[in-house]
Amino acid sequence: MSNKSVSLDPAGPNPNPLPGCRPGDKITWTNNTGKIITGFTLPTCVSPQTSPAPIAVGATTRAYTVNEGMKGTYPYSYVYLDPVMGTKNGTIDVGS
Repeated sequence: MSNKSVSLDPAGPNPNPLPGCRPGDKITWTNNTGKIITGFTLPTCVSPQTSPAPIAVGATTRAYTVNEGMKGTYPYSYVYLDPVMGTKNGTIDVGS
């Protein structure tokens, strides 16, 4: 089991995709956009499936656990307070 982190940046998540995830890994996302994130859709491979939004500027989410029996690529997305910035998308790559 390892800890993984994703920076939610204005241009999109970094890294994207998040590679090398395995069941039991913990993933956190940090809001480095400079704006409040008002919506966050988690990838279906993690639990709990409780959205962390809103996410304040500079805040890090709780740790989400990659579920057992998951293998593949799982999308997630986040939305800024400023609608002009739009929705940004990322993926989580889960191996066996």
